[in-house]
Amino acid sequence: MHQIENQIQRSIRQLAQKECANNDNGSCLPKDRPCHVINPAYKTIHDGAMNCDYFLRAVLPLQPELNTAVWHELLREEDQAGEGWKECARCHKTFIPGSNRQRYCTGCGTAAKQARSREKQRRYRERQKTPA
Repeated sequence: MHQIENQIQRSIRQLAQKECANNDNGSCLPKDRPCHVINPAYKTIHDGAMNCDYFLRAVLPLQPELNTAVWHELLREEDQAGEGWKECARCHKTFIPGSNRQRYCTGCGTAAKQARSREKQRRYRERQKTPA
């Protein structure tokens, strides 16, 4: 789980540098101090490392998967470490499912659905070709 949280923090920093309107070469413009999207005083997101309300409300929703992962980490209970994460059946990337039946991440979901539909159509055409 620690590796997943490090990936989340790395993605958050990259997003802040790329998209945040308050970030200017690593400094926060409204507060006139170094940008602390991830507060270095805390080791994990769950402990309170997210230190910018503007980033949470305005910038983070630009990447829906990252937004879901961050809020999942922020709102999970301390004793439920790692619960709720699944591995994509197609690309083996970890993701947070929207329901208990979801097997694929959002990137692979549409491709898997197309493949199932293609296979269903192939079987249907095969049945239509053979005489009954």
